[in-house]
Amino acid sequence: MIEGIAKIVGGREKKLQHGYPWVQRGEISEVLGAPTPGALVRIVNFRNETLGIGTYNPQSRFPVRVLTTADEPIDRAFFEQRLERALRHRQRVVQDTNAMRLVFSESDGLPGLIVDQYADYLVVQVRTLGMERLRELWLPTLIEQLEPKGVIERSEMASRAEEGLEPVAGVLHGDAPELIEIEESGLTFLVPTDAGRKTGFYLDQRENRRRLAAQVRPGERVLDLFCYTGAFALYAARAGAHAVGVDILPDAIDLAEVHARRNRLEAHWIVENAFDWLPQAAEQGAQFDWIVLDPPAIAKRQDQKDSLRWAIWKLVYHALPLLSEGGRLVVCSCAYQLSLAEMLDTVRLAATDRTTPLFLEEITFQAPDHPYLLQFPESLYLKCLWARV
Repeated sequence: MIEGIAKIVGGREKKLQHGYPWVQRGEISEVLGAPTPGALVRIVNFRNETLGIGTYNPQSRFPVRVLTTADEPIDRAFFEQRLERALRHRQRVVQDTNAMRLVFSESDGLPGLIVDQYADYLVVQVRTLGMERLRELWLPTLIEQLEPKGVIERSEMASRAEEGLEPVAGVLHGDAPELIEIEESGLTFLVPTDAGRKTGFYLDQRENRRRLAAQVRPGERVLDLFCYTGAFALYAARAGAHAVGVDILPDAIDLAEVHARRNRLEAHWIVENAFDWLPQAAEQGAQFDWIVLDPPAIAKRQDQKDSLRWAIWKLVYHALPLLSEGGRLVVCSCAYQLSLAEMLDTVRLAATDRTTPLFLEEITFQAPDHPYLLQFPESLYLKCLWARV
């Protein structure tokens, strides 16, 4: 039920009509009807013409999140249609795996909701108060349409605090094994789900893993930094490379070793802080033909961007001495806050400071089950630079 009206400042309605799903505080001239936090509101322009329907949370940086630009009910049928559309897209773009992102929040017209499929199980994240209040509509729809053995919630992101929400983790439906086995490109991996550990698998890097495997040659030496549970390294090992994976999390390395054994592959695993390990490896004369730098999202806010740029500069600067002549460097950033231009500039500066000519060969992005909506720039977050010394 719609509880109120959010009136948009004149001149600010065009971006909503074109598909941008967030409304900032300064773009709202007034809110009528005293809607409760998380409630549905009708969005109107200064002439009181309907622009759409969204959720409202006065505590949020973006008080209104647009669900639809049509004048339509937000009910079970609405969520059924959105989910069916999302599934059709995944059936078209995702192949040779039983793990994928089924719902990518704003890009699938469901702001605040993320749904990942791992074999017969679903993992959901609820990021906004509005989507939290709509749970009784979308959760039964997921269960009915997909018939999972279990639905697990891991809504533990820090951004929930900005929405006035506590972190939540638990089983919403069925059962939840501690490890879910998935398949990707003929390899098997185990996805941890138990509380206290990072849940998931980097689904957004799927196409980049395949791209690496297609380019690696037998006998080449491949370094996978921030390897997590070893996916890049194992793709390279299957291609005949001598692979090394480095990660600071002992649990992740333990699972990487399990993955290597299950796939009958060999790789060398190191528990170490990548920032510390790189200069030590250079002093020891280590050399690689490929280095993959895929650090976690160091910057989640605009004011953290400088820290991310410094981290990428430092990683590239210390990785370059480890590359053999003609070696390849793959530098990834999963932070929207760092633009592609800024990322290129940061890598260029690191190479210049090393007096190392670095040739850009390719730029790639997130896998297509994490769709990039052009009218919503924030949905393009993963950027990978493929460069050659």
